[in-house]
Amino acid sequence: MKKIITIFTTAILFTMSTQAVFAEEPVFAAEEHCLAYYTTKTMFFFADVEVIGKSCEVTAEMHWNASGQQAQVEVSVPASSLKSGIDLRDEDMPEILKADLTPNIRFVSEWLGKSVLLKMLDNQQSEVSGDLEVAGGKFPVKFALIFTKQPGYVLIEGRYKTTFSALKIVVPAVVGGLIADPHDDLELLVHLRSDKISGAEKATIKNE
Repeated sequence: MKKIITIFTTAILFTMSTQAVFAEEPVFAAEEHCLAYYTTKTMFFFADVEVIGKSCEVTAEMHWNASGQQAQVEVSVPASSLKSGIDLRDEDMPEILKADLTPNIRFVSEWLGKSVLLKMLDNQQSEVSGDLEVAGGKFPVKFALIFTKQPGYVLIEGRYKTTFSALKIVVPAVVGGLIADPHDDLELLVHLRSDKISGAEKATIKNE
């Protein structure tokens, strides 16, 4: 009973403060090399609040073919490393994301030619398709990306809008939805630095 009261009280305080916090704070710091997810939920049947989970435990690589003219981009993050600041949710994330089946959430792009990569930089934006491995499944996705030159590297920002159900992920409600009822909407957010992507130097993805 004491635990339920604690959860209930924490949820009330969180509901009162969440919108103000997320309205003022960006998801990423300018220099970060991280991934995140964004979704919403309804608390106490009336208050819609944002939920953002982030991890900077990112591994990113460009795998080149034998000729060195085409590459695949691979980005992965441990499923257990995503943190939203909501302890109850974060503790459940490995189970929700079926980390026993897919310990690392992984994106592998289609093959991209050097000329295509350079064109992306010139245009400063593009879309990249590939496969997303998460929760024991593999799903075709397409990220919208923006490239911004920074001193010493290129910042790669992007997002992909989807739903939990499209990725076959079930997010349980808290106390039958009384405290928290998760929405199905989901955005995957990218904030990567080219100087932290292994093999990116071969594509001349740098600030010249």
